[in-house]
Amino acid sequence: MSEESLPELTKAPVPPQTHILRLDERLAKGRALRGIALRQAHAEGKRQADRPDPVDILIESSKGRMEELIPIRYGRMMVSPFTFYRGAAAVMARVSSTEQVDLSARRGECP
Repeated sequence: MSEESLPELTKAPVPPQTHILRLDERLAKGRALRGIALRQAHAEGKRQADRPDPVDILIESSKGRMEELIPIRYGRMMVSPFTFYRGAAAVMARVSSTEQVDLSARRGECP
């Protein structure tokens, strides 16, 4: 395959890295966080007492939607955890706003 046959998008320059820490610094930061949030602790699943029920949040977010489309939305959300969270942005927003969550973890950045 010659370079001329490639689409124009593949010839685009690689964007500069947006993170400011070197790889070894990011790895060290990740290791340090493991001491704070142990992997085993994630299995405990402690829930805040005042945290609203996710189902109630979904029902609330369905208000004002076209009634005939709501079952389709819920059906799509039942396919996998990924599709559930994709359709449940209101649940994720509520959890993120009420719990102590590291901003870099919320943005999907792994140290």
